[in-house]
Amino acid sequence: MANRDNFKTFYALSLAWQLGFLIAVPLAGFMIAGFWLDKKINSGPFMLLAGMIVGVVITVYEVYHLLAPLISDKEKHG
Repeated sequence: MANRDNFKTFYALSLAWQLGFLIAVPLAGFMIAGFWLDKKINSGPFMLLAGMIVGVVITVYEVYHLLAPLISDKEKHG
């Protein structure tokens, strides 16, 4: 039984690690790119805001696709 508990713990840690990256990397990457592009073309905060929106959309999409199998599996098994 301890082996199964260890598996659940490592699976939860792995999922948390993935979620952290799925949230942080697109948001930070697109915001940095938007900030850089604003500086480059002198467009004010427009590209930063656009990068933030794109980052949020990508993050929501990726998190949904990561968690959807877990949610459907939970609903099947109660």
